[in-house]
Amino acid sequence: MCYTSPKWPPTTPTPTGSSTRSVSSWSRGFPARSSGTFEAMPTAGFPVLRGACKDIGRMFDRHTIRNALFLALVMTILTAMAPAAYAVVGDLISEDEAYTGDLVEQGLENGRLPDEALLEVDGSQRRCSLEADAARWWVRLVDTAAADGVQIEAAWCYRSIASQRQTYIRNCGGIGAPQSACNKATATPGRSNHGWARAIDVTSGGLQIDCRSVAFRWLSDHGAEYGWVHPWWAMCGGDTPEPWHWEWGGIVSGPRPAVGAGIRPD
Repeated sequence: MCYTSPKWPPTTPTPTGSSTRSVSSWSRGFPARSSGTFEAMPTAGFPVLRGACKDIGRMFDRHTIRNALFLALVMTILTAMAPAAYAVVGDLISEDEAYTGDLVEQGLENGRLPDEALLEVDGSQRRCSLEADAARWWVRLVDTAAADGVQIEAAWCYRSIASQRQTYIRNCGGIGAPQSACNKATATPGRSNHGWARAIDVTSGGLQIDCRSVAFRWLSDHGAEYGWVHPWWAMCGGDTPEPWHWEWGGIVSGPRPAVGAGIRPD
């Protein structure tokens, strides 16, 4: 017998009659079994549900499982709807910096890439060379942006080790100077992803892009579809924002673009 009040049953029930009514009149929305009845106990007026304790236990077990499954479904839907940093269509190898593992496996060195590993792309100011796969995907990106009415240009691409050293001396005061002495963020020679030819500085209309430019917004929305990502350290709002600096994170799916307009062997 299940009691609805801890004070029930009374020690001396009064000998009055009893009456019954269906579970549905007391259930208030909870599932009921047709065999369960409430018995109005004499004098107190608190109903007692006979033969229903096990049913209530089963009911709460079912509700607990049902609620857990519902919560899991809601979380799955919300996760799927959450906006990503980039609209990724292809499968990226690296989501927030240049992928260089394959180049290292080939025995290549930062800033010392052979000519056959490079392709030259159209640049806004000067000759601009990228690693072959990065170059193919870059040209495809530029063509798509142009079709959307957005001008995106390559300004600075591959930097040899000699070029990296010259840049470091110019920005930091000497090859042995600490990075804290640099007047602008500058990678140590041999550590820049420009030395792997999988980093690029972007202009639009000959001007370096900023965090509010149309070109930057387009790259943020579509760059990763072509493997081009904005590295974490260069994010707008960070300590060293470089909205113009993008790197090729690699793509493991999709057809490899062929050499075509806007690209030529280095």
